[in-house]
Amino acid sequence: QLIDLYRPLMQNDPRYVVGTWEEAESVKIFYNTFISAKVGMVNMIQDFAQRIGHINVDVVTDALAASTMRIMGPKYMTAGMGDAGACHPRDNIALRWLAQEFDLGYDLFDTIMRAREVQARNLANFLCDLAVERCCPVVIHGKAYKPDVPYCIGSYSTLIGHYISARGFAFTYVDPMADDATGVVDRIPARAIVLMAHNRRITYGYTGQQAQDPAYCDIPAGSVIVDPWRCWPRDTDLEVIYYGDTRQHADP
Repeated sequence: QLIDLYRPLMQNDPRYVVGTWEEAESVKIFYNTFISAKVGMVNMIQDFAQRIGHINVDVVTDALAASTMRIMGPKYMTAGMGDAGACHPRDNIALRWLAQEFDLGYDLFDTIMRAREVQARNLANFLCDLAVERCCPVVIHGKAYKPDVPYCIGSYSTLIGHYISARGFAFTYVDPMADDATGVVDRIPARAIVLMAHNRRITYGYTGQQAQDPAYCDIPAGSVIVDPWRCWPRDTDLEVIYYGDTRQHADP
């Protein structure tokens, strides 16, 4: 009955699977946690790139993304901000509880969520250290959990903000659509360390969107852009740091 109901609406002819309620929910929730694990893995490589040096994380992840016969495909294979939103973190937390409830004896979901937390803390510490070095405040460009939506629940930007606050640093967000206006400003009054948390091209690349993201406001001269997606053009008057690219030499 459900297939007959939805078939006229499913213009892209999607694949569907018929199962019990428990199987259907398992497909959905484990789909989400696979994505969380994948994002956690590529951001782990980003952390290694920052610590070891002489590594551009994109060289590594692009090589892995092309290994489609055994380990993966290209989607969710760009290191950057962590997995976010109302569903994925929530589902991993629910599975963490379920693993304890049914006494599996191990808990991969806890590891995935802990990695997400530590990766956010690492990026927050990088921003704070840079703010001390350059004597200017931190601004997070994008508060919602992804571009072009107002929803801040499960936002990775707010998780990074939490760790910046834990270090005792003041910071602000810039996001014209955020439904939680706490700490949000509509402009950057002076030079700052600006984390480019949002990236439309990476987030919506599956739609074919290739346009460069415009800034939500003017970025003052003397500011430093920290780009975890490594997409912001460097041919500007602003200093741009590609987080996750620590190569000390020209590309071959």
